[in-house]
This record gives sequence, structure tokens and C-alpha cells, in this order.
Amino acid sequence: MRIWIGAAAVFFAAGPAFAAEIATCTLSADKKTVTVTASNPYSQVMACSVNCHMAIPNGIATVVCVKPVPSGAKDFVMCSEAAGSGKVYTQVKEASVNCPDPAAPPKAEKDDDDDDASAAEMQQKMMKQGLEFLERQKKQK
Repeated sequence: MRIWIGAAAVFFAAGPAFAAEIATCTLSADKKTVTVTASNPYSQVMACSVNCHMAIPNGIATVVCVKPVPSGAKDFVMCSEAAGSGKVYTQVKEASVNCPDPAAPPKAEKDDDDDDASAAEMQQKMMKQGLEFLERQKKQK
């Protein structure tokens, strides 16, 4: 039991740390610039897409960076974006990072035929239920 708890603690502690090492959104001290940096632990160039959701007065702004990260790079600056004249970012709300392993096989796409068949089946079932309801209504009158 102790081994399982220890393993779970290591997993939960290491998971976010590894994700944070891939790409980060950093707000400058003056809160006027967001810098997106990435590290590539792989031996191939990594295609990376990062969306930094930033809090601004009265709303949210998103800084988007899409750029290849060289193999073996550490803290590679993908982009840096200023808030604009007289404006500031207040904090980094969250970041969505999509930097897949370039050596991983591509994900299989879902077959749309299954969705079409399922939708057609659901439509037929709903039509049948509707007709049965109308028949019951006629009998009650």
C-alpha cells in the first residue's frame, strides 16, 4: 500500500513538472510582455503550438505561438508579444500546449461512417417515438 501511494505521489508530482518543461508562458516583471519558451527533449525538430490565456483588465487575451522547436533546445524563445501601448497583462491564467513527440506515430482518425450510422439510427428512433406519441394523443381525444 505504501509503495502505491509513493508511486502515485511521484507520478502526480512529475507529470506537471514534465509538461511545464516542454513549453511555458512567462509574464515580464512590468506585465507588458508575454514570452513563450519551449524545450525539446527529442532528437528531431518538434512542431509546437502554445496558447497563453492571459488575464487583462476586464477580460482575457490569448497569445498564440506556433513554431518548430529545434531538437535538444532548452528554453527556446518561440515568441514574445507586448500588450500594446498603455495596456498590461495581469497574470497568466492558463496555457494550452500541443507539442507532440515527432517520432510518435500519427493518431488514427476516427471513422466518420460510424457517426453517420449512429446519427441515422438515432433519428429513426426519435421519429418512431414521435409517431407513437401522436398516436397516443389521437386515442385520448
